[in-house]
Parts: sequence; C-alpha cells; structure tokens
Amino acid sequence: MKPKTATASFRLDESALAAIQEDAKKQNVSVNTLLNQLVLTYANFDRPMKRFRMIKLPASTFKHLLLAATNETVTEAGHSTGEDVPKTYMRAKWGEVTVENALNYLKITADHTNLFEYSEVTRGGKVNVTLSHDFGAKGSLFLQRYVQAIFEPLGKPPRFLPDENAVAFEIQ
Repeated sequence: MKPKTATASFRLDESALAAIQEDAKKQNVSVNTLLNQLVLTYANFDRPMKRFRMIKLPASTFKHLLLAATNETVTEAGHSTGEDVPKTYMRAKWGEVTVENALNYLKITADHTNLFEYSEVTRGGKVNVTLSHDFGAKGSLFLQRYVQAIFEPLGKPPRFLPDENAVAFEIQ
C-alpha cells in the first residue's frame, strides 16, 4: 500500500533550495522526492535518535577508530552498542522488541546512517540478511557482535557467515 501524502507549503533559504535542486538533479529525482526523503530521514531516524545524543562522523573516522582499537574492545563496543540503543528505539517506535522489529531497525539504520547496506532474502522460512560495509575485518567484528546483541534477548541467535566487508546472517 502506498503511503498517504499531504500537501504543505514551505519557505526555504535560497541557498538551501539551490543545494536541494542541485542534488535532486544529480540523483535524477524531483525536488519533491528529495525533500520527502530528507524529511523522512529526520522523522524516522534523526529525531528519535536525538535522545541518544547521536553524532555524525565521516566513515573514515569510524574506520580509523576501529583500526586503533583491539579486537577485544571492538567486540565489547559492538556488544554494548547492540544491547542499548536498538532495544530502546524499537520499544519507542513499535512498542516491543521482536525479530521483525529488529530487522526493521537494521533496515532503518542502513537507510539513514551509511554504516552498512542492508539486503534480505527469505527462503525456506529463513531470513538471510547481509550487511555490507567498507570497514574491513574489524568492521565485520563490530557489526557481528552488534547484531548478536540485538537478537540475543529474543532467543533467536543468528547464524553468521562473516567476511571482511560484510556480515551475513540467517534468522529462523
């Protein structure tokens, strides 16, 4: 089902409008589509993540932080991060922590953070998810523990197939 739309009128700073028009042209989408994407990112991710004091940093900075850390601290960081924010986000947005909501959380994270790309295939009652990234082996280590911590409380431990630039897992 297609989401309902509403009509609204806004005044924008000229330089903001020029930037949006330029990006819309580069992405081969309408200004309306790009503005809708930007507002949805705010509504679905940036706004709820304010309660966690979210920061935005370049991917290269995150990669350097991972490279500077030991495997043990990367594992601990992935686990503690996966235990904390995702559960609170799911409860605030959907009212409960479920496998479906955990997968939706990962999709939203992929759509709005550039931390990883999310792809999903359902086959034979199993959901196969791949989180592709550019952070190397330590990025995979971090993301595997992150995902593991999200699904542990649900009693549905994922079966992982990690590699250097992706974390693939299967959920029943």
